[in-house]
Amino acid sequence: MKTIRNSSNVLVGLLAALAACGGGSSGSTSGVAAVQLQSTNTNPRVGETTHVSATPVDAYGITVPGVGCAFTSSSPGVAAIDATSGAVAALSVGVAVITATCGGKSATVDITVRPNEVTLTIQKQGNGNGAVFANPPGSPNFVPGTSIQITATANSGSIFSAWGGACAGVPSNSPCDLVMNADSTVTATFDLSETFVSNTWSASLGTVTDGIGCQYAISASGVMTLNVVENLDGTMSGTGSTTAHIGIVTVYTPPFDTCTSLPFDTSGTGNISGSDASFTASLSSSGGNFSMTFTGTRSGTTITGSATVSQTLHDGSGTAYPTSGTTGSFTATKQ
Repeated sequence: MKTIRNSSNVLVGLLAALAACGGGSSGSTSGVAAVQLQSTNTNPRVGETTHVSATPVDAYGITVPGVGCAFTSSSPGVAAIDATSGAVAALSVGVAVITATCGGKSATVDITVRPNEVTLTIQKQGNGNGAVFANPPGSPNFVPGTSIQITATANSGSIFSAWGGACAGVPSNSPCDLVMNADSTVTATFDLSETFVSNTWSASLGTVTDGIGCQYAISASGVMTLNVVENLDGTMSGTGSTTAHIGIVTVYTPPFDTCTSLPFDTSGTGNISGSDASFTASLSSSGGNFSMTFTGTRSGTTITGSATVSQTLHDGSGTAYPTSGTTGSFTATKQ
């Protein structure tokens, strides 16, 4: 009986010792208490690679040697990972949860894959000077689908004469709007220019009668500015602008009615084409209600010509009243 009792005590003692040392079915047989993860980049772009490494540690944060780790991805189509090396390939936009398992313990890290970027390249050409701006500003790299607006501003003595590349066909007096779906190159041409400013031009645009019988005399007057570029091939180009005061005078009021005339100011811009012997400046307002077509010639420091002027008026109900007329001959002098 003593022997049995003593054996029982020894067994109990051994079990207690095993429990004190962390033996038994609870806990990791490898001594791994946690897994620590590191990633070279948790926000790669499509097509880039990154790496996740795992370190198994014990309860004191000390590395446990000789323990292998296995890696898995919750979304292999977004971020695929090599099961043993931890190398990650970013394949499509989205989020993938990377899990590393070492000695029965696991840890996770999110890999967020961003869209690849496309690049905007802006090149300036010509013998003039100016600045080109893209909005939104900053890096030339954009997420695909980004809408940008590009504007060009010429320095004094120069003129912005043409868009090219991805902006080819956009009028030189307009900004260029692009959607960045691929790498794009935009050229902006600046040329040296000469500035001519006219004396005051004027034109009678006739009369209009509105729906209640009020009759108005319409006139226009203003000053024209031409920024002229003399090209090597003998042609002339450039841009023009004009101010315009639209005069409206009531000339007849029906009995028992009230007629109201509201003069206003407007302006027009446009391009020049032709040669010194004969050129045209076609100018118009942004809404198209006002236009002016100037035809002239250049002789040294003086430009002489005349213009056809048109203005469409509207009454309170939106009815349109087109008017037009011609100026007499007027001159513009080089500044």
